[in-house]
Amino acid sequence: MDATAPGEPPIRFERFTFRYPPVAGAAPVTALEEISLEVAAGEFLGITGSTGSGKSTLCLAIAGLVPQETGGIVGGSVVVTGWDTRYTPVPQLATRVGVVFQDPESNLVGLSVEDEVAFGPENLGIPPAEIARRVDWALEVVGLSHERNRLSAHLSGGQKQRLAIAAVLAMQPQILVLDEPTAQLDPVGKEEVIAAVERLRQELGRRLTIVLVESDTELLSRFADRIVVLHAGRVALEGSPRAVFSRTQELAALGIRIPPLAELAARLNRALGAELSFLSQTEAEAALARLLEQTGLTRSNDQPPRAGHQERPAAEPVPAPRQARAGSLLTLARERDDQTLHAREPASLIEIEDARYRYGGVYPALNGVSLRIGAGEFLALIGPNGSGKTTLAKHCNGLLRPESGRVLVAGQDTRTTHVGQLARTVGYAFQNPDHQLFLPSVAEELAYGPRNLGLRGPELRARVDEALERFGLAELRNRHPTLLGRGLRQLVAIAAVYALSPRLLILDEPTGGLDGHATGRLMATLEELVAEGRSVLLITHDLRLVAEHARRVVLVHEGRILGDGPPRQILTDEALLARAGMAPLTIARLSRGLSRYGILPSLTEAELAEAVLARLAAGTGHSGLTREGGPG
Repeated sequence: MDATAPGEPPIRFERFTFRYPPVAGAAPVTALEEISLEVAAGEFLGITGSTGSGKSTLCLAIAGLVPQETGGIVGGSVVVTGWDTRYTPVPQLATRVGVVFQDPESNLVGLSVEDEVAFGPENLGIPPAEIARRVDWALEVVGLSHERNRLSAHLSGGQKQRLAIAAVLAMQPQILVLDEPTAQLDPVGKEEVIAAVERLRQELGRRLTIVLVESDTELLSRFADRIVVLHAGRVALEGSPRAVFSRTQELAALGIRIPPLAELAARLNRALGAELSFLSQTEAEAALARLLEQTGLTRSNDQPPRAGHQERPAAEPVPAPRQARAGSLLTLARERDDQTLHAREPASLIEIEDARYRYGGVYPALNGVSLRIGAGEFLALIGPNGSGKTTLAKHCNGLLRPESGRVLVAGQDTRTTHVGQLARTVGYAFQNPDHQLFLPSVAEELAYGPRNLGLRGPELRARVDEALERFGLAELRNRHPTLLGRGLRQLVAIAAVYALSPRLLILDEPTGGLDGHATGRLMATLEELVAEGRSVLLITHDLRLVAEHARRVVLVHEGRILGDGPPRQILTDEALLARAGMAPLTIARLSRGLSRYGILPSLTEAELAEAVLARLAAGTGHSGLTREGGPG
């Protein structure tokens, strides 16, 4: 059969099982087990799951790369547009299936931005005039029109991801498979790219089917028609976004990070015995406004009512909050912010003074940056793609040296100090773990750096064992890193840097590919390191992590520092974020929308839940609230 028969789904898995071929006498590794799944024409299917659940393998199976390029043991079948992927050549499948891989560099061939996008259509034999039109359109969709003449190698990680998406869009496939395509994009970039893909689907209707693998469940909740949750190679949950993301206890047990509004609803439902359900800010604000107005809290004492606002009669009495102690999380968070602002300055580890840097002597990346990082700090470096975050971080360990200005690492000038010497003070885990992993076992990766610093014998073994244990890798010590999933490779790379025992640990987007469990464990480990007196510099687009863990936030834009202060100061300043082309957290926006009821600015779901419950208690006469636990 050469095409999808009328009424047939363009993608159909029938009891599909796949096991990767064994390596060095080990048993085959099961990636997918008895998967039966249909994707309808024109559907936007969202897929999420825990680390190692089989998400990427499922994507490869749709493209025929599994099993044709990987080898392995197959059971059942995958039929795509009428073609059995076991027997249809991969180049033939590529005329209908476009895939954007998790690692953008695996999609790129090292040309200019414009040529990268034209490469696929040229190989399909598209006429030159049509190729030019597609290149212009695809670059516009992903926001790279102004970068069209740059070499792809000179782009930031997030810009490379945008380019990889543009290159596939230009081929205009019938099926678009996106494997964590926004993992390296800033929040606004995520929104823009996925919204553009969704608009394209709306324009093409049933002619474009989308499969999006994404760990950002908030993004999935907003765009996907249906959600599939994978766990241990099987379908664990399936249904509409509202149906799936309301099952917060099951999702938490599977290691899935719950969309912030779904988690907020769950926290309030536990405390009130209610049945709130919302996935969008509009839904949440309307539902919480009704809830607060039922207690007579129409506005705070110092705020006028909104124009046209009228009191609503209470349909039902508001349930009493089950327990009581108001404002504890907000109080603790504000006390922590005050401590950050007024703390005695710790001894300097990094001093950057008016640093300037241009790539190739042409493209400005740093424009007069001055920054000081002290001992025992947990600092988050945030900003849009291409803002200079990674460039700034690489100046902290001598991988890059300023053209003017200077950088001191523990008093040593990076212009005159060898990188190997600086590595004793500053450890750097790259955005892409494959840029630093090259040895045949996890244990050897962790031993490599300390051995180069002179450690031998029992001391070296103890250092490796402690790092393996600290990052939850002890059972993988003899595994080859390349056989691990992206998230586990990321942890190996971080543990290898930690094994050097640096005083400052720089982590560039360290949670890419990690599920909720692994992310939680990593962040808890980083908190322990800070408590022990080490410093952590976290480069991330995940503002939820920043709000929950950082003590200080530095906002970078166009190679300059726009803001530097406690998380609440930076993350609630919508005007400042807008100047950097960034959007505030969903919870921060929602708390601002509820400020007329006396709700104070909140950064996390736990804070906002407590603020709402405290106001309800004030309106009903019930006293205080206990601090909420984890996801419901």
